[in-house]
Amino acid sequence: MRLRAALALAPAALLLAACGSTDTTDEQQPTTTTTTQAAADNGLNARGAVEVQLGETATVVQNGTTVLEISDTSLSTDGCDANTTLPGEITKQGFSATVQVGPKSITQWLWASDFYYVDADGKITKNFDTSDAEPCSGPGSNAFIDLPPNSSADGRVTLDIPNDAEVIGYSTTQGGQDIRVEWMLPQTGGEAVAGAPAAEQTPAVTTTATLEQTQPTATQPQPASSPPVGFTGAPNGSPQPLVGKTIDYCMDGDMYQKGTTQFTDGTTGWTQECAGQ
Repeated sequence: MRLRAALALAPAALLLAACGSTDTTDEQQPTTTTTTQAAADNGLNARGAVEVQLGETATVVQNGTTVLEISDTSLSTDGCDANTTLPGEITKQGFSATVQVGPKSITQWLWASDFYYVDADGKITKNFDTSDAEPCSGPGSNAFIDLPPNSSADGRVTLDIPNDAEVIGYSTTQGGQDIRVEWMLPQTGGEAVAGAPAAEQTPAVTTTATLEQTQPTATQPQPASSPPVGFTGAPNGSPQPLVGKTIDYCMDGDMYQKGTTQFTDGTTGWTQECAGQ
């Protein structure tokens, strides 16, 4: 009797097992798909930069907010002496632009040391390595210092551009921002870019930059009985006596335009005293 009962129950057990197996096998398991967008999908080039032609407007948008707009860009050798580092391979030029900043601000936009160059092979050369620390003369070189949020200014920065550069790039992470813009030069080659003859064959020169080299050198100006003359923000009009301001030191070095000044109250600006040192 027990054997017959066990045999009778076996088909039912097999039927239940089969139903359970079918449900587990046929059930659609959830899948997770991760989509990685290329830089081009965000309007950026392969180096993660907003890319425009020289003269076109470059707009940097982050999280739906315009953080920087650079327009009216141009290059000129007016007021610029020959580069003393590699005069046959590098041409000093003034890079003019109009800058419109968004809700955040940093000490200085378009620092010369934040620029770099790209040649036809994609090789990067930093302006820090090509610069001889001699700025072009002319107004507007300090216009991008201490801009308040949501403001704009016209200005000019000195660049020492390799004659074989095809792209001028600008990159900054100051103030927690990650901004990269690249301008395609209208023509390639030394003559088109820098207005100089093709580079002569000269031995290669390797320049090694260290973080310590980028730090400003504190130069103490001579004591003055009258207030310094200059600007506490973007230069606009003629320099004026800065009543109530006392120069702490002149901010020299490749990261700062000549004349950049640190005041004793912790603010920065531009003064004739530091520019004349």
